[in-house]
Amino acid sequence: MLSKGPGGGRYPERLVTTRRDLLLLLRTRPGITVNELARSLSLSVVGVRRHLETLAAEQVVVQVPAVRGGTGGVGRPPHGWRLSPTGLELFPRRYDALANDLLEDLAEEAGPETVEAVLARRTDKLVAQYESALEGVDDPVEKVRVLAELRDQGGYVTECHLGDEGEVLLVENNCAIHRVAEKHSVVCNMELVLFRRVLGPEVEVTRQAHTMAGDPVCCYRVCPRPSQDG
Repeated sequence: MLSKGPGGGRYPERLVTTRRDLLLLLRTRPGITVNELARSLSLSVVGVRRHLETLAAEQVVVQVPAVRGGTGGVGRPPHGWRLSPTGLELFPRRYDALANDLLEDLAEEAGPETVEAVLARRTDKLVAQYESALEGVDDPVEKVRVLAELRDQGGYVTECHLGDEGEVLLVENNCAIHRVAEKHSVVCNMELVLFRRVLGPEVEVTRQAHTMAGDPVCCYRVCPRPSQDG
């Protein structure tokens, strides 16, 4: 029997069970050493290292200073392991349900316009954050590239590339707030506003594809704004 591993590959069920137990230990005991993992899992140190090397390549775990009490080599401090932010996301987190509940309660108590005002303030904060990261970047194409990196860090799996007509395309392959956007379309409107504000008045930003409309990705087209004198 085969099952999917953290990186999307497929492993025999025995390996999946071992990795699940290993991940749980890393979740509950961050900074645990290889020797401690080996004892807890009844595996060899070599076997544990192989699992960790694979998970590290998948960016699921990272090496950190061991917690107090760990044992390492003579003359050097021990090293431990813990889950990366990617690894933490393997465990259930109901951010979307919490966000939707809060927004729905806010809409009932104060009205839809208050929800829009709250999301607008969130957009203002993102604008300030992105503008700070873009400070000193003047080239429009480079701006989009840096913006794509910022969105990628936010979980949107973002790409940036040139289109056939010289325009720049910003493609989000994943919607990090998909469940929220399904119930509150204003979130998508704010995203377009965000990009327009951050990239500035010198360019036009239009949405070419939209996951909420059934497209596989969200795609934004960025091109120079025509001058008023033609």
